[in-house]
Amino acid sequence: MRAVEKIVKIEELQFNELSADKKDFVKKAQTASLQSYAPYSEFHVGCSVLHANGHIGTGSNQENASFPSGLCAERVALFESAKTLDDNKVTEIAVYASSTKYQVPKMLVPCAGCLQVISDLRNRQMSPIKIWMWDGAEDVFVAEDVSQFLPFHFELIKE
Repeated sequence: MRAVEKIVKIEELQFNELSADKKDFVKKAQTASLQSYAPYSEFHVGCSVLHANGHIGTGSNQENASFPSGLCAERVALFESAKTLDDNKVTEIAVYASSTKYQVPKMLVPCAGCLQVISDLRNRQMSPIKIWMWDGAEDVFVAEDVSQFLPFHFELIKE
């Protein structure tokens, strides 16, 4: 028998050490969270999406009384971004959350459904997508690619 081991590498940075453009990028996720509709969970999430051409799109979670009809912030932002993948790849996403009801994890990893969407977009565009996670405090966590969270994800092979 042979064991297979995958190592997860997440970088921990300090917000005040980020460049001005990276601060702006993660803050856009925070601003997007203000537009969330979360009357049921009271967990407000925002996501910013950086494109290869420098454009930054955003999304926020949108809940619905008919659970699970709502949609996570990451999927709202990424589905909007997917329409231009051929000409304008997604290079990075940032996720931010706040709640008065729950403690937000310091490293807010996207849910499994969102990770799968990120993985599928990664496969479609054949390039990694960096994930920034911030709770508004000093620590910012960065994964170089969704494969850090889905180490055995499906990979498309183009011939």
